[in-house]
Amino acid sequence: MSSIRGRQRVNFGYKQVDRRRNNLKPTPQEFLNYPDEQYIDFSSQNISINKKRLRESHSPKANKSKKFKQDNNNSYLSSADFHMLTDELLSHYTTAKQLESTFTLKWKLCEDIFSMFVGIVPNLGVYLVGSSANGFATEDTDADICIVVSSYPIDQKREAVKFLEIMRRALLAGACDLIRARVPILRFTDYATRLRCDVNINNITGIRNTDLLRFYAETDQRVAPLVLTLKAWAKFHNINDASQKTLSSYSLTLMCLFYLQAIAQPPVVPVWQTLLSDRFDVNIPVAHLKRNDQPKLIWRSDNHQTLGELFTGFLRFFAKDFRYEKHAISVRMGCLIDKDDFLDNDTTNYGHALLAIEEPFDLTNTARSVYDDDEFERIVRVFRRSYYTIDKTKSFSSILTEQFK
Repeated sequence: MSSIRGRQRVNFGYKQVDRRRNNLKPTPQEFLNYPDEQYIDFSSQNISINKKRLRESHSPKANKSKKFKQDNNNSYLSSADFHMLTDELLSHYTTAKQLESTFTLKWKLCEDIFSMFVGIVPNLGVYLVGSSANGFATEDTDADICIVVSSYPIDQKREAVKFLEIMRRALLAGACDLIRARVPILRFTDYATRLRCDVNINNITGIRNTDLLRFYAETDQRVAPLVLTLKAWAKFHNINDASQKTLSSYSLTLMCLFYLQAIAQPPVVPVWQTLLSDRFDVNIPVAHLKRNDQPKLIWRSDNHQTLGELFTGFLRFFAKDFRYEKHAISVRMGCLIDKDDFLDNDTTNYGHALLAIEEPFDLTNTARSVYDDDEFERIVRVFRRSYYTIDKTKSFSSILTEQFK
């Protein structure tokens, strides 16, 4: 193995991914020179894992998280027609959202995993990713954890699987399942916290999109409640499970953010990757991503619609207005793009993609699981029946009484 600094490539003994392909603008100078990385062969059977520190079994404490606060200076919470719907959505959000105590337990679990490999794996990083860290988690959301072992892409089929196999042998957990997906994961239940966990290796894109979605969640107080209530609606109607040829939670979240930035008028959120292109540059090492910036201090929406109006508007757009056969959704640019052109440039598109949603960083189709014609038509029917029902009733419970087929 050789390590070459600066703009040149690094050869890890496997096919190297072109990191320059998705550049939005030149990489900032301070990120061009990475520190030398020591190579570690995870296929070795003699690697010893740090002794795990003992910790007491934790149980989630009572919900001390703050309630959704209404801004008295905003008039969007006073619409009489959507008052009941807005109250229902806020009530569901307050009940369903992740407790602060659960969030703390997940971070402690990350610390425990870090302690297992620190000093053994150079440049180690352990990140809580996905809904648990981006502001869109419910109390029953699994803990998604990414272990970073290199600043550069690794072979997910060989290198990542080897590391996960080592970790499986070291964990004091119940049944551990190694799932060999596009991004392999180790799935287990932590013995102390009883948290369900999915661990992956070097899924840098997952860290970046967690950071981006957290930024959107903190931009406006309506974003997180809207996403969580849409997830509940989709789960009830069984259209929110990527393993069943339907929408993933991530795809549904991107659809919601696109609606808020491009369709709702005025926009509820900006196009952050355009407004702060340096902040979300794909070449910035994830270890240098900011953790304490506050988007509310940068941008404020002039949109005064209620949460109920936004929920109904979202359903209307994807029930009546969106051209599924013609357009793809881009949160990165905040606009619709040509579907055929997008799919032609997506290296992961091997089949018949019926819904196209651009991943904001690696530019693949996050909705590639929607390829079955019957399931796709059912998803669209659920959108339509839900919209026509809620447009008449202005009640969230009215679309959660029976599954729409």
